[in-house]
Amino acid sequence: MPLEREIKLKVPEDVDLESFLLSNGGFFLKKEKQIDIYLDFDNYKIKKSGSALRIRFSDDCFLTFKGPQKEDIVKNREEYEVKVSDGEQALKILKSIGLAEKLRIVKERTTVRYEGLNFEIDTVEGLGKFVEIEIKSNEEIQKVKTIAEKAGIAWSPILKSYAELISEK
Repeated sequence: MPLEREIKLKVPEDVDLESFLLSNGGFFLKKEKQIDIYLDFDNYKIKKSGSALRIRFSDDCFLTFKGPQKEDIVKNREEYEVKVSDGEQALKILKSIGLAEKLRIVKERTTVRYEGLNFEIDTVEGLGKFVEIEIKSNEEIQKVKTIAEKAGIAWSPILKSYAELISEK
């Protein structure tokens, strides 16, 4: 079962994380606009289970299912993802079986590689700026904590998804 373990942190408006990472040896990978469409049944069966189903439109298109959050100090959940060649057609198929768009999240994502990790810096409409870093080991948690503190970002990992944060607003 594929697991996603990531650290998500709120980036203060006065912190330019991209410049910090690049000026300290990081390198730019890409910048893209992402539109995430979250789908569910009318009874919110998927959301009520703690899971999420989304289709992401960006440079490529992906259909992703994420299971409920597991007990952990960082985000940790099952994740299944498949690249879709035609996102609009995939959306039509999903809607034809009873799923409906429940939430749309628009963000600009900049990815910078730094010290062996990808820092995905997100500016999320309606929420602000965040950074997500996928990790493979507990040792990488301390590494990210040190980097975040040097960059001026408080160490306060967020376990909720953007969808959950926007739903709470």
